[in-house]
Amino acid sequence: MKKAFLVVVALAVMVAMAYAAADVRNTKHNLAKQAASVYKSTNYSEVCIFCHTPHAAPAWPLWNRNYTPGTFIMYSTVTFKADASLDETSKLCFSCHQNANTWSATPLLNNSNLLNNAAPTFNHVNMTYNAAIGLNLKDDHPVGFNMQTFNYTKYPEIYSMAQIAANLGDPQADIFPGGMFTCGSCHDVHGKVGTGGTVIPVLLRRSNASSLLCLACHAK
Repeated sequence: MKKAFLVVVALAVMVAMAYAAADVRNTKHNLAKQAASVYKSTNYSEVCIFCHTPHAAPAWPLWNRNYTPGTFIMYSTVTFKADASLDETSKLCFSCHQNANTWSATPLLNNSNLLNNAAPTFNHVNMTYNAAIGLNLKDDHPVGFNMQTFNYTKYPEIYSMAQIAANLGDPQADIFPGGMFTCGSCHDVHGKVGTGGTVIPVLLRRSNASSLLCLACHAK
């Protein structure tokens, strides 16, 4: 009995380690000059400042980008329609991922500790086309809908928020901020380490090999 218990504990630890939290410094979201990323600053070494500011941020999560969202065309089919407007959390992602050069039109609210509070300079490599989502979201996985008011009776193949959180091994509040399904429901913007010790590709919350990420939400 004790041996069986130890085996279960060991397996649980292995699963937790397989999807441990990663260090953002090892992801493409590290824009500091010392990063291994293709697109990065040429003169600034801080990591968090490109997205967050410790002072004078307008709201959670201490966001540091001055972005005016465009008019989004939301996902809509005969079987499912997202809410009329994009959720606030996903808009944070679009402050860089709207178009290839959106970053250049969204300056930092608080630039940096550079001389004269100058803005960091970049190497001006455009974001790749598959990371520039655009404003037309009709061909992307739906985001911006409320999971708290979701019609589980109409869509019984969708797991509850609690079950999805258990499947992914992440806190429910992280996956569904304010109860909303956002870009971050599938992506961990700070990265997670998968089996083998490397960050899971495209910053997913878990590997999608054999549709594993899809099956965290969809009972198929």
